[in-house]
Amino acid sequence: MVDQSPSYLFTKRDVYYYSRRIPPNMRAIYGKKRIVVSLGTKSLNEGLSLSHALTAKLDMLWSEDKLIPSNLDVLVAKLEPRKREPRLSEARDSYLKIRGIGKPKTFKRAAIRNIQAVIDQIGDLKLTHYTTLEAGKVRDALLSQGLAVLSVRRMFATVNAVFHFGIAEYGLDMKNPFALVHMPQSIRIKRIPIPIETIREIQAACCELDDDLRWLVGLLSDTGLRLSEAAGLAMADVCLEHDVPHINVRPHPWRRLKTQSSERQIPLVGAALWAAHRLVSEVEGQWCFPRYTNAESCNGNSASAALNKWLKVNFSRDAVVHGFRHAFRDRLRAVDCPTEMIDQLGGWSANNVGSRYGSGYTLELSYGLLKDIEKTSFG
Repeated sequence: MVDQSPSYLFTKRDVYYYSRRIPPNMRAIYGKKRIVVSLGTKSLNEGLSLSHALTAKLDMLWSEDKLIPSNLDVLVAKLEPRKREPRLSEARDSYLKIRGIGKPKTFKRAAIRNIQAVIDQIGDLKLTHYTTLEAGKVRDALLSQGLAVLSVRRMFATVNAVFHFGIAEYGLDMKNPFALVHMPQSIRIKRIPIPIETIREIQAACCELDDDLRWLVGLLSDTGLRLSEAAGLAMADVCLEHDVPHINVRPHPWRRLKTQSSERQIPLVGAALWAAHRLVSEVEGQWCFPRYTNAESCNGNSASAALNKWLKVNFSRDAVVHGFRHAFRDRLRAVDCPTEMIDQLGGWSANNVGSRYGSGYTLELSYGLLKDIEKTSFG
């Protein structure tokens, strides 16, 4: 069945064709009353765009009494519609060009890697040619490779972002097929806080080994810092001359912060204060941990791999760097620290509007409570 559409379009076997009457005064020249040419697309959006462009081109040629090319397919191929439907790789490149401004290298790497995973499985198709069937094939292929459900969901989040951008940017009339595909239930493994007895052992070992990796562990153990926050510190962020020794956690060109509430000041006590003194006395240059940080980036993944290996081999199979952060919150609870202060010290997002009012707790107040948790660990 042939479906009629406006703008000189009709479809045949789902492919869009352009059909238009030739002006009466030129029919004798052409020897026919109508021109018909395949636009080579199954996308209505691209068909309309090509149709408008082809109409404008023919109007110009006929107004000048010029013949159209004998091969209309060549004419169609040379047209530049106002917004042609992109292939997935083109949508990705446009996405990175607009959304990638000011983002870290990891943002670009993730987009390239995750979109390539789709292309490897299905091909580099035009956006409207992907369906939930193809999205499901990508999901199944990734899961069969041993990826966890949460990892596949993270990959699909990037793919969804590129599709949503492409749909809006190119004015496509479609739904995002990757947003509609179902995912199996995932089992989230609960992070186990590092027991205080183990923290004491780790801090003692840090003092004994006394190198940059152990300074990093010491800093993490009594501040609740995220690993990238600590590894990306600049020397100027360490304030030991202040009445309350502390560090300033703030964004840098080489290391962004996870959330707006992540920007904060944390008093230094215990192993964290020891680590800060060692950094100030031993490290030269701009960064606290130049092994992992430079002017362009902070390699938190490399730091995580090295520190987790040391912790698991020497202390506990369950000990990971992020366990210090979980333990930090538990230790603050144990000394009856107010929830708002816990959120402020850890850079956790506030759960209510009222907690966002005012300037928060002073360094002096938070220092007092951190001194209380110091009694349960270092020294």
